[in-house]
Amino acid sequence: MEKRVIIAVILSIALIVGWGYFMPQPAKNNVKAPLTNNKKLSSSASSSNLKINLKKSAVNFKNKKKLNISVIPEKKIVFRNKLLRAGFYIPAGSIYSLSLKKYYYSPNNIKDKVNLQNASKINQVINFIPSQKFSSIKFIGKKIKKDSLKFIYEINKKILLIKKYEFSKKHNKRYLIKLIIYAKNISKLPVLFRGNLDLSAGLNPDIKGKNNYLNYSSIIYINNKTITPNSIKPLKYTGNISFAGFSSKYFLLSVVNPGNSAVYYQHNNIAAYKFHKKLLIAPGKSKQFIYNIFAGPKKLSLLDPVAYNVSSTLNFGFFSFLAIPLLHILEFFYKFVHNYGLAIILLVLCIRIVFYPLTYTGFKSMKQMQKLTPKINELREKYKDNKAELNKRIMEMYKESKVNPLGGCLPMLLQIPVFYGLYTTLGTSIQLRNAPLILWIHNLAAPDPYYILPILMGVTMLISQKMNPMVGDPTQAKIMLILPVVFTFIFINFPAGLLLYWTVNNILTIVQQYIINKKFA
Repeated sequence: MEKRVIIAVILSIALIVGWGYFMPQPAKNNVKAPLTNNKKLSSSASSSNLKINLKKSAVNFKNKKKLNISVIPEKKIVFRNKLLRAGFYIPAGSIYSLSLKKYYYSPNNIKDKVNLQNASKINQVINFIPSQKFSSIKFIGKKIKKDSLKFIYEINKKILLIKKYEFSKKHNKRYLIKLIIYAKNISKLPVLFRGNLDLSAGLNPDIKGKNNYLNYSSIIYINNKTITPNSIKPLKYTGNISFAGFSSKYFLLSVVNPGNSAVYYQHNNIAAYKFHKKLLIAPGKSKQFIYNIFAGPKKLSLLDPVAYNVSSTLNFGFFSFLAIPLLHILEFFYKFVHNYGLAIILLVLCIRIVFYPLTYTGFKSMKQMQKLTPKINELREKYKDNKAELNKRIMEMYKESKVNPLGGCLPMLLQIPVFYGLYTTLGTSIQLRNAPLILWIHNLAAPDPYYILPILMGVTMLISQKMNPMVGDPTQAKIMLILPVVFTFIFINFPAGLLLYWTVNNILTIVQQYIINKKFA
């Protein structure tokens, strides 16, 4: 049985150290979506409550001077709401910077907000650009409201174009930017209107002395597969595209349900997607289509309402069916204590209470095994040259004493999925990013700067080992006592939130062992 305990512990270490191998990774770009050049893109569904009177807009601006975009001096305006700060270029009507007002790079400088464009210089992060076949694009004007910006153009005296950015006010979609394109044919002949939505960002900028950049990877979810584009040559994807954009550990910038075709470009450290749109508009008629862009933190409560598999960017690994409920419980506790460190402590306490019957059963079984250890050692000496007979005699002894040899390690094995699920929850959740605990710990997602938690974890684990009833020979017992040292070095650079979980878990284990020891004394 003692060998099974060692195997169980080693299995735990293997799961923890090698967790990355168990978590499903995005497929690399070795499987390309089939290319089709003639396939039409499906237009986004229009909503009646978002339609505006294009004719009225044209009247409102008909007296304003019309200027060609190429000769208008470039200006900048900034749009702000409670969550986002977006910089716009005029007359292009493009977003050149996009920052998250509630998220910063370091607790030491909370004014340095996370910028989703992820590059110091970038012409446009988000923009819809009419086809170059239109020779004359005249800027008519702009309208700015509390939650929207509108840019109005006339193209070749044939198309009245309006680009409207809406910033969602809905609580569960508050990081969703809606880009609505209205196009009206103001000529007397049908017009084939073409254009591209561009989405751009820096990937992994390496600027010495600065850490205010994200480690982005390009990502496209197409035909129910995740692909990571990475090529200096343009790549065209055709199929059922759920979303495409840029993903980091904690943040996402992505176009949702953009259609069925995308072209990916990459130059140096800047990557971009183009989503083509083609519409035939009859004289005097208008059409509209909508692009939804998610620009924010990767939280389940925000990703799930967006749908289209966007929540797949938040990867909880093999035990996601346990990790996700644990995350919800963690957020529930946070509502009351307003500190994720305390929420972790409460969560571990609940887990220990739930598993107390298993812990009790396992400890009882180990106590029974401890009583049989002298007799087992006698059998080992007697049948040292006959392994088959030794195993037979040991099993007979277990049966006569009504001892289950798996009783001590089985509860431990049953708890591994839950502990691993919590491990992945704490390791991937943005909730712990820059979340303080107390005193020296200002970021539960970063390692303990003074290594206090790793040492406490190792010490509490050693105490717990000492309190366990020793079974087997002394050599195996010594091996078990080495494990706390091994764990300390393994965990030394792990996020403080994970170390807090293991340390509190060890302390509660010691308390439980003390209570059970007194009962069986």
